[in-house]
Amino acid sequence: MAAARDRKPVALGTSEARRSLPQLVKKASSRRKPSPALDSNVVRIAIRGQAGSASLVPTVDLVAAKERIEELEEELENAGLALFLQERLAKSEGKRLSAGDFLAEIGMGEFVEQLPGG
Repeated sequence: MAAARDRKPVALGTSEARRSLPQLVKKASSRRKPSPALDSNVVRIAIRGQAGSASLVPTVDLVAAKERIEELEEELENAGLALFLQERLAKSEGKRLSAGDFLAEIGMGEFVEQLPGG
């Protein structure tokens, strides 16, 4: 896996990329399993003499990267909520808090009126 991450992406000029585009797309679209790193199977296309480039990324790698980002965002959100609850519990001195007060405290006051009996 480390070898795949250390591999430099293929880099082509625009003329070469234009000539080989059908083969590049066929190769990229034939991949069925995502690679361990998003840039493992990337083909970079650059204009000679200009900074920057565009990349041709297999869709399977792009989808896997988007799914992983969503997983990480959810994990981060859960960790933030856990830290908030831990801090709140330490300050609460055993007192109970209504759902409405809790939602207001975490900046979600607009949902209070949607609570049953609210």
